[in-house]
This record gives sequence, structure tokens and C-alpha cells, in this order.
Amino acid sequence: AASVAGYGIAAIGFTFILLVGQLDISFGSVMSLTACVFMMMLKAEMNFVLALVTALAIGCVCGAFTGFFVANFRLSPFIVSMTMQLVYKGIALTITDSTPVAMQHPVLKAIYDIKLLDVIPITFLMFIALALLAEFVLRRTQFGRNMFLVGGNINAADNLGLKSNRYIWSAYVIQGLFAAIAGVVMMTRQFSASGNLALQGPLNVIPMVIVGGTSMAGGKGGVIKTVWGVLLMNIIYNAMTMFSIPAALQPFVKGLILAVVIVTDKYMERRHEKV
Repeated sequence: AASVAGYGIAAIGFTFILLVGQLDISFGSVMSLTACVFMMMLKAEMNFVLALVTALAIGCVCGAFTGFFVANFRLSPFIVSMTMQLVYKGIALTITDSTPVAMQHPVLKAIYDIKLLDVIPITFLMFIALALLAEFVLRRTQFGRNMFLVGGNINAADNLGLKSNRYIWSAYVIQGLFAAIAGVVMMTRQFSASGNLALQGPLNVIPMVIVGGTSMAGGKGGVIKTVWGVLLMNIIYNAMTMFSIPAALQPFVKGLILAVVIVTDKYMERRHEKV
């Protein structure tokens, strides 16, 4: 359960991106950058809360920066996020001098040691709490309902005067925030950050969200569905390890799963349009 929380929290943020009909593959690098800054501040013996707030703020800024180009210029989200992925990774590698930043901070160790009923890690409970909060925002607030509308039909949303670019931009900021939280949560297990952290983040997270039932076309899905997708994909990933599938072959299997999921999602979307 401890390993679920990091990528699970990132998957919550990615759900917002898909719901508005966009794509972001830069969040793995945002996780790396925020984790590196967080650990560097802790290593410099700065205040834990200050380091945490700074990491979360950097995540939001990264999301806002990526979202600015996608939302205001309606550029291809894939091209923009791929470019920003390289930028954020480059910054992380530069500030760390391409060297892992390791620090067994007592607060991080204490968080790792806290377990409900001596079984369920506190980070997993944090993941569930954030999922419930995100689901509430999507289902029970006007902001959340408008996100579904923007993702379902952006032209209709524009005609209704919703200013779709603001909702798209907001989704990227939310994604940046959740990526930063995910990066910090991963430090409670690894105690070491580097520019190469979460390199396979998108490859792990995207199938989780789509398997959960959030459509890549936008306007359909939800965070609770993503939670089930996260749990299912983690069972599959753990099964690969349990059945001794070679580490070199595992990325191939993950890529194959992602391809099947995307093709199935597209098929169901076209079938729905015909109906």
C-alpha cells in the first residue's frame, strides 16, 4: 500500500487533465524537480514546513507554466508537455549536479513508520483523503461540473461564456500541485531524490486513469474511478514482480497495457458516438 500512494496521488491530478480533454506527460519531471528542491532544503537544515510549502508552490508554478501555453495559445498539449518535461528534468539535474540528494529526515521517517492498525501506511490514507476531496470538488461544485462541460464540448462551453481556457489552465495547476505532493510522498519511502526520479511516471500513471474509466476524449470519468484503476494496475505491476518477469521486460508489458487501454478507449468512444 505504501508504494501505491505516490503514483496514485499523481493519477488524481492527471484525472483533471483528461477531464478537460487535454494531456500532460511532464508531471514525472515535476515530481522529480519538486522532490529534489524539497530534499535539498531539508539537507540544508531548513524548516520542514517551509520546504514542503516551497515544493508545492514550485509544482503549481510548473503546472501553471505548462498550462499557460496549452490554454491560451491552444497549442498541442503533447508537444508542450513533452518540451516542458525536458525543461523541468534539466532544471532538476542542474540544481543537483546530476547527483542524488539523500537525507533520512526524522519527520519523513516518522511519516513512513506511522501505520493504521500496524498495516495501512498513513500515505495511503492521505491518497484516499485527497481522492475524496477531489471527487467532492468535481461532483459537488460548479467549478468541477464546468470542467466536465469543457472537456465534453469545448465549443459549447465557450458559447456559454465559461472561458474554457481558465478551466484548462486550472487543470494544469491542479496537476502540478498533485505531482508535487506525489514527489514529496515518494520521499517518505526513498529518502533520496534525483533528476531521474519518476522517469516512468507517465507510463505508470496514464493506464491507471484510463483503466479507471476516465476518457482521453474528455468530459467523462472521475477520481473515485481513478482510485480503482490505481489499485488494479498496482496489482498487475506487483504480479509481474511476483511471477519473476524480468525487469528489462516489464516496461514492454506496461507499454503493451497502455497501447491496449488507449485503443479500447478510442473504440468505446467511437461506438458511443455511433449510438
